Amino acid sequence: MQEKIIYEKFEMERMDSYLASIHKDYSRSYFQKLVCRKKVFVNGKSVPVSRKLRHGDVITVEFEKEQKLRIKPEKIKLEIVYEDNDIIVVNKQSGIVVHPSYGHASGTLLNALMKYFGGKYDPYLVHRLDKSTSGLIIFAKNEKAKISISKQFQKRAVNKIYYAAVKGIISENKGRIEAPLGRSPQNRKLMSVNPLAKKMAITEFKVLARKDGYTLLEVKIITGRTHQIRSHMKYINHPLIGDQQYGGPEVIGGMKYERQMLHAHNIAFTHPSTSRTVRFTAELPNDMKEIFKTIK
Repeated sequence: MQEKIIYEKFEMERMDSYLASIHKDYSRSYFQKLVCRKKVFVNGKSVPVSRKLRHGDVITVEFEKEQKLRIKPEKIKLEIVYEDNDIIVVNKQSGIVVHPSYGHASGTLLNALMKYFGGKYDPYLVHRLDKSTSGLIIFAKNEKAKISISKQFQKRAVNKIYYAAVKGIISENKGRIEAPLGRSPQNRKLMSVNPLAKKMAITEFKVLARKDGYTLLEVKIITGRTHQIRSHMKYINHPLIGDQQYGGPEVIGGMKYERQMLHAHNIAFTHPSTSRTVRFTAELPNDMKEIFKTIK
């Protein structure tokens, strides 16, 4: 337990942000969980996580150890791009889910990593990829690395480049989409730009090539929203090829594509221990090599 008295310079700051700023070994989400568990008090009272601090407030925190993962180890093939004592970078194949959830209790990347680590490490999830999206995904191997990389994502300091194939010819050589995303009013499983959307999403793209009826893109996401690239490309009437959920065509040039043509190709971030910028690249999977074969 630890008590902190708030001084004037911290007035009007959110409680969770303040705690994460002074306890750098813990993340903002960690303190949000503590608040929900009634482990954080302001002036002796339980308050919402969004509570704005006032001069003279006394914060009391009951720290807890984060629970270890209870995920069944499973022998699943992994394509490891890089690994050290802090992180592991995997080239995820299309069709595999990142973490267990309702309807996907097993067969995920986390199940595979639990087996691969053999109890020596617990894999920490710091970001996600859709089931059908292939490419680079980072896992932390300790709490310090998890907090470091998670904060980089929060501050938009991670550079992520995707390759995508979309329907139609995009006439601009490059573009920027700034449009808020929220749950679709028609289908809660999908994201859309709609009057109720509140979270701003920013996507930048550059044309790599224009083909017969489709365009090949290099896509950079500034924000990291659920289904961001898929929903933004639909919004500009150029849905991803093979993306049935967002209206993309399945057949292009006589070839049938059974998943969205989206690949997390390149990622760069600051290494949690060395503080140096590291960059990784993932080779295109077989189902995208053919459509991108003319791009060097």
